[in-house]
Amino acid sequence: MTDSLRKSARTLLTCADDFAMMKQSVDSLYQLFNSITQVSAFNLNEDKDIMLPSGKAISIAAAAHCLLEMKRTAVFLRGIHKAIQQKLNGDKKRPVHILYAGTGPYGTLVVPLLPLFSPEEINVDLLDINQASLKALQTLIKTLGLESYIGETYCTDATTFVVEKDYDIAISETMLACLKNEPQVAVMQNLIPQLPPKAIFIPEEISIDAALTNPKMEQDRLLYYEGEHPPFRRIALGNVFTVNKQNLDTAQMQKTIEIPDEKAFPILKLFTTVKVFGNELLSENDSSITLPKTFYDLRQQLANKIKFWYEQGKKPHISSQIYTSIFSN
Repeated sequence: MTDSLRKSARTLLTCADDFAMMKQSVDSLYQLFNSITQVSAFNLNEDKDIMLPSGKAISIAAAAHCLLEMKRTAVFLRGIHKAIQQKLNGDKKRPVHILYAGTGPYGTLVVPLLPLFSPEEINVDLLDINQASLKALQTLIKTLGLESYIGETYCTDATTFVVEKDYDIAISETMLACLKNEPQVAVMQNLIPQLPPKAIFIPEEISIDAALTNPKMEQDRLLYYEGEHPPFRRIALGNVFTVNKQNLDTAQMQKTIEIPDEKAFPILKLFTTVKVFGNELLSENDSSITLPKTFYDLRQQLANKIKFWYEQGKKPHISSQIYTSIFSN
């Protein structure tokens, strides 16, 4: 089983954008993890999410299902692998201490990488608010014989967790597109200030940009054309929100963008980009967490500028104030 795990991990790290190899490896991981934990990724209507003051912690089935988003899994594994290698190459201290917050039942972003290192090189603490997820993950780790890589296990809320170790790397992917509903920002705001200055947080950065789009061009772009591709254009409006290690104070993150008079581009969309680590990125349509979202339809009401900010709480989201032109017809 460990050999199968190692083979799938190495394929995901090296297959670039070969989606057939990517899918084969992710499917292999799912079959292995599902057979050991008996946690299905398809009982989405049976399990319940956990509602927190800072957002929604998704159900055990939904967390398991994240594994099946093959490019999301591959890019995160590649970024985390590079971060570990950087720490191993740059520091004499061993092992590299990792905090993985929001593990789900499979530990998707770390477990496949463990056989590629030795327990003397990496040590991982696990954190999840869902006791059922942690129980399944502990069964998985024990069955695969990976206990020597694991340190502490915490069943708690990552947005309030008190860090008592000098972690080299912290990982938490608890987000949807446009940072809606889930507590990714709150997790980053809690954990990052508690980490040593040289610690790496993954993902390194999440940014949301706005653009005006033409519905027909957007639709045609998704269709297959043998010959000449149809014309395509968007009108970039700029960044509306970015969160990273240096930029955590959402109270200061307010952006106002001007809306040009472009009647052929009436739909304002928001585009999420996730910088996992280094050059490992997830961008538009690479996964569910980077799907473009329609934000405003200028055909319903014209606007000359929009002010954006991030609203936190039980249902975090990008909020806005629309300024309509008094000269519009």
